[in-house]
Parts: sequence; C-alpha cells; structure tokens
Amino acid sequence: MTTIKQAKTPTLIQQGSNDKRVPVPDSFELYRGLQDLNVPSRLILYSGFGHGVNKPKSQRALLQSNLDWFNLYIWNEPIPKNSPLYGASELEPGK
Repeated sequence: MTTIKQAKTPTLIQQGSNDKRVPVPDSFELYRGLQDLNVPSRLILYSGFGHGVNKPKSQRALLQSNLDWFNLYIWNEPIPKNSPLYGASELEPGK
C-alpha cells in the first residue's frame, strides 16, 4: 500500500476466505486502493479455503479466472459470459 499510487497494471486478486497467511482485510484494502485509482482489478474470495485452493472444481474456476483475465489484458479478448470472473450477483437477470 506504500506505493499503490504507482499502480497501473490490471490486477486479479484471488484468496481463500480462511487464509491464515494473508489476512482477508489486506486483500480488500489492496482491491479498494486499486479501484480508487481506476486500475482494472477484481477480487475473488474462495469461500472456505485457506491459502491454497485444493478442491478440483474450485481449482478449475481459479485457473479459468486466470485464463480469462490474461486473455482480456494480453490478447484483448472479451471475458466469456460464463466466466468465474463474474460474481453471482452479476449473472442475475435484470442487473
């Protein structure tokens, strides 16, 4: 956070909700700081996981999020509608 004003790189933050190594509030602080600076960023919190995601379906979602993020910011490809980068509230009809 000391040098956040220099941030420009699109940043994907992925974290387990029970992470004992990196406190969840730190990730929210980083995300909010990036958002305040209009740096493209997304925070995905994996419920019930610690520092690592160790269940196959969640690992698949995490890797797909990485792929979709890099495809957008390296190859300028749109994020697929079914991407895990979208939260449940963003997929609800009428929103």
